Amino acid sequence: MKEIELSHGLYPVFVANTKERPFFATNIISFGSFADSIYEYMLKIWLQGGKVENMYREMWDRSVQGMHDHLLLKSTPSGLRYIAGLKPNTAQDKKENTLAYDRSMDHLACFMGGALALGAYTDPKGFDSFRAQRDLQTAKALAYTCYQMYARSKSGLSSDNIKFDRKHENDFRITSDRPYYILRPETVETLYILHHLTKDPIYREWGWEIFQSIECFCRTDAAYGSLADVNLPGDGPEDRMESFFLAETLKYFYLLFNPDNELDLLNKHVFNTEAHPIRTFPDLEKQQNDRRQCTNTQSNC
Repeated sequence: MKEIELSHGLYPVFVANTKERPFFATNIISFGSFADSIYEYMLKIWLQGGKVENMYREMWDRSVQGMHDHLLLKSTPSGLRYIAGLKPNTAQDKKENTLAYDRSMDHLACFMGGALALGAYTDPKGFDSFRAQRDLQTAKALAYTCYQMYARSKSGLSSDNIKFDRKHENDFRITSDRPYYILRPETVETLYILHHLTKDPIYREWGWEIFQSIECFCRTDAAYGSLADVNLPGDGPEDRMESFFLAETLKYFYLLFNPDNELDLLNKHVFNTEAHPIRTFPDLEKQQNDRRQCTNTQSNC
């Protein structure tokens, strides 16, 4: 991906390998489905490796800059920050090979608030640098938008996708093809990370509101179920529970509300995209240097 990355640092959602070298098979760009994990792992590979494999950090920083330059928009009238997508321009007066904004955001993209906060607190330029402070403010703004995706529905739960309409009096609307809530973790993940790093109690308060809505509308005698439409909570939960609800959503809730957990996201631990905590390797560079020295001296290491 590094070899074929584009100048703005953003990655189209599909890569093909039918030629001598890989190439992008589409020009659709998104931070939601099909694309979210690549951005997350640029940062987290760097963190897991002890912050020494700088190629991955540089890829992350270029992507974040590209997001700020090309995709980060504000809603009307409230000025909610959101990450738009890019798609082929289908307007009749389009210019050839131009792109248009996809003014929607997947719930999946709500992971980005937490990722930006992690990136800000570990920025090689320092936490007080312009870049780190910009990224932290964007992280907080995206977290608020994702919270609003919950707070503005009749159930207090978020649909899978929302559309930002500049003519809509409420900033955004729920898309008709994805009005469902399937117990996704990304917003709770971001709330946990922001609370862990900033200690601001507002993120616990938002998380508690969301948890209460899940308890009210999704809990059954046997398990938890999805909602077919977040604005029709009276229909009750469906007979379906995604495995990531137990593996991720409830785990992040537990960590958000538990004041005594020993996780250290700045120095010792990193979560993979499925919410498994993994130890980082702070001495990786030293180990590599020691190994080279052992090889050069042929000593008994």
